[in-house]
Amino acid sequence: MRLIAKGPRGQKWMMGVTFVIVAIYSISHNKEQFAEAVKTRLDSPNPRVIDGDTVDFPNGRVRIVGIDAPDDDRPELKAIATDALQRLSARDGGLICSISMFDYGLRREKQCRTDPWSYGRLNLACRFPANKASVGATMVAQGYAVDYRLFSGGAYVDLMQKAAAQRVGLWGIDYEGMRQLAIQRATVPSGCEVGTINK
Repeated sequence: MRLIAKGPRGQKWMMGVTFVIVAIYSISHNKEQFAEAVKTRLDSPNPRVIDGDTVDFPNGRVRIVGIDAPDDDRPELKAIATDALQRLSARDGGLICSISMFDYGLRREKQCRTDPWSYGRLNLACRFPANKASVGATMVAQGYAVDYRLFSGGAYVDLMQKAAAQRVGLWGIDYEGMRQLAIQRATVPSGCEVGTINK
């Protein structure tokens, strides 16, 4: 008795079965991660700011969803963005982060990626307790971060364009560096089918 049928038809059948098994596992694993992330709410009056889009809480590290701030390849800009987020957090009572705080109504297109984790960090939306303002929107509007289309669906593009035009924040220090970062983060990621992007 053969376990695998010989010939192209048998191979196609086995490939199809394998694909279905992998897809089911992947979907169930993602649902578990998503369910865990939805329940997660992190807050602190004095979180440790790692950089312009990453914050440490006593019970976890958070990547502020929808934005990207300069990193180690632009150390001067990274230091300024980090300081800006630290000052905003201290002024406005710390940070509260959860998946439910994202400004979904601002999205221009469907989100291509829904993975709640990246590099060991939770991708969560954050707000300042004192005024309930979006941390992501504030960082972009003040010129310390750019819209990260992969996670934002283009939610902060208008704020970013205004900050660039007015040369606020980092746009006034290194316009070309910020422009290059914005271009990198605006591309449609590989694996996103055309149908997932609203025209």
